[in-house]
Amino acid sequence: MSRNMNLKRMWQKEARRRKSNDFRKDRMVRNWPIHAQRAVEVFSAFAMEAAKDGVRLTVTGPAWSDPTETLGEFIIGSSSVHMRFATQYTGEGLITRTAERETKQLDLERGSELILHHSPSDGTIQVFFEHPTLRNEEQDRKEPLLYAFTYNTDQLTNDWLASLIPPFLTFNRVESRLELPSYLDTCRMRWWHFTDIRNRRGYLNTFQHLLTPWELVLMGAFAAIPSVALIKWVWEIV
Repeated sequence: MSRNMNLKRMWQKEARRRKSNDFRKDRMVRNWPIHAQRAVEVFSAFAMEAAKDGVRLTVTGPAWSDPTETLGEFIIGSSSVHMRFATQYTGEGLITRTAERETKQLDLERGSELILHHSPSDGTIQVFFEHPTLRNEEQDRKEPLLYAFTYNTDQLTNDWLASLIPPFLTFNRVESRLELPSYLDTCRMRWWHFTDIRNRRGYLNTFQHLLTPWELVLMGAFAAIPSVALIKWVWEIV
């Protein structure tokens, strides 16, 4: 009888946790459209500021309608808000000339993209930074950077949404062929990749190290200098 009571209490405890998590996820699903619209407004306001200097950013929000009348593949359940730099001509390309005709292929860079993604299955909001790609590199897209995530839609305030923009701009400066990053920009990028939770848990195909092999060699060399000096000093005393 005692054992059965213990088993009952075990399940009651688990049931309470499940109910609490289901309530949290249901609340996120109900609130997500409000916060998604807020994100669209914040990102659109920034895009308007960038447009004043001739930089085009496109902002798209979730499609709430069910595409039952349209052919193709569609993701259901999860949805996202996107802000992306416009496609730009890099100034390079390829001309192919034959006896019959001449064709020109321009290198176009598809801009970096900030993705605010909502997944109802696990009740998360994830912030991804998608790498820019050239048109002929679409099949070799890099794994996007998971910059931030939260289990609470209340965190999606105007200030929090706005705080995602500066790191996204840094990401674009580092990854775009058309921009020039600072050394601090590259250091920040390394840190973000290193601290990406997928990297820490080994989910990515390649582990992202904080330091390059060359930097590790330099650090080892500098660390060895005091030891060499100490050995030399002891040798001279002896």
